[in-house]
Amino acid sequence: MAIPVAMLAGALVAAPPAATPAAKAATAYTLEPLNYNLAETTPSLFGGAVCLVYECERVPTSASLDLSHRRGVFGENGAISQGAARLDDRLTADADTKLVFGFSQGAQVAGFWLRNYAPTTAVDPGSTSFLLVGDPENTYGVPWAPRVPTDTGFEVTEVWKQYDGWADWPDRFDVLAVANAVYGMLFVHPTVYDDLDLDAERAAGNVVTWTAGGITYEMVIDQDLPILDPLRNLGLGWVADLVNDDWREHVEAQYDRPSTQEEADELFEAPVPAGTDAETAAVEEDESDTEERPSRSSGSVRAVSLTDDSDEDDVDEDEVSETETETETETETDDDTTEIDDAPTADEDTDDDTDADDGDDQPASNEADDAGQA
Repeated sequence: MAIPVAMLAGALVAAPPAATPAAKAATAYTLEPLNYNLAETTPSLFGGAVCLVYECERVPTSASLDLSHRRGVFGENGAISQGAARLDDRLTADADTKLVFGFSQGAQVAGFWLRNYAPTTAVDPGSTSFLLVGDPENTYGVPWAPRVPTDTGFEVTEVWKQYDGWADWPDRFDVLAVANAVYGMLFVHPTVYDDLDLDAERAAGNVVTWTAGGITYEMVIDQDLPILDPLRNLGLGWVADLVNDDWREHVEAQYDRPSTQEEADELFEAPVPAGTDAETAAVEEDESDTEERPSRSSGSVRAVSLTDDSDEDDVDEDEVSETETETETETETDDDTTEIDDAPTADEDTDDDTDADDGDDQPASNEADDAGQA
């Protein structure tokens, strides 16, 4: 079984920097960003903690600008598609537990594999997981890149720093929000992950985590807008602090992704597993609500109405009032008839009038009965 990436991300930084495990858990296939292979960057992320847990093996890619990569599908011929083919060779040949660890363009290589190779691969999802860092094809990344699919069956974790413009692009165009994201592309993205301590960030409550589809997202909060960093670097941090909160609130309004754990929990509520106490309680609550619904006094079977109960109750009350009025009318008529019959001058014409009155009342009563059965 693969080590759960969400748990791994917290365990990565827990190991002492100088620790050298006697036996590695599994292999981590690392994928480089767009750096023209001038340096091996990915293994050094998070202070090199990944390679303390895994036996890191680099997948060779050209790590160069890929102008062919537009839709991220077969037929493209560049650094990303070629890297995905080499990654597929490694994964197919390795039946053991393994992690794909990609940063920036390296994460795009992994995304290409998930998009195109995963649907037909023989690679076991139970022993293969993905850790993608600063991924432009993250669900919340730049709008011109394709997206990592969420239904591959593989465990995927996306990690990024808030306002890293490659992985955290605003949903609505706004000059300040876009300028802040571009600044994050240039000055946050290249270096912020080198010494990022996820364990310490979690302990401080600075990591927002949620799961949507088959992907776990972990965003490390940044309380300071990157676009104000030049002021801080010039010793004018007090000026940056004056506008940071208001500007940050404005920038956050341009994003649809959650910015706090409370928002994440509300937007992406985890499903209740079948057979759990929580599910049983939910079912019992539904049944209780059904039993508490007031029964109808008519006792007749009705079709379910799209109107609310208050309208139906009004109709029932009107029907009852109409029936009571008709009953009182019949009673008064019967009393009048009795008085006429007892009078010494009563004749057959009076009886005929009484019969006519009774006949007029009968259809009205039938109409009330019919209304009760509708």
